[in-house]
Amino acid sequence: MRAMILNSVAPLSENPAPLELVDRPDPVPGDGEVLIRVSVCGVCHTELDEIEGRTPPPYFPMIPGHQISPSML
Repeated sequence: MRAMILNSVAPLSENPAPLELVDRPDPVPGDGEVLIRVSVCGVCHTELDEIEGRTPPPYFPMIPGHQISPSML
């Protein structure tokens, strides 16, 4: 899968391109989980707070984005 990852936090004025496009292994769903294909994903204001360090994420690298649009399979 292709994903945008965040490796560290900094104000956008210091790091105007904080996300890095990477290829990651496809996730494998566990018991009681489903796998969906995401066609687009938005970044909300809360994630901008994470990117700039006002609300630091709990781990790195982090894949932001919870506002997705699944593709039709």
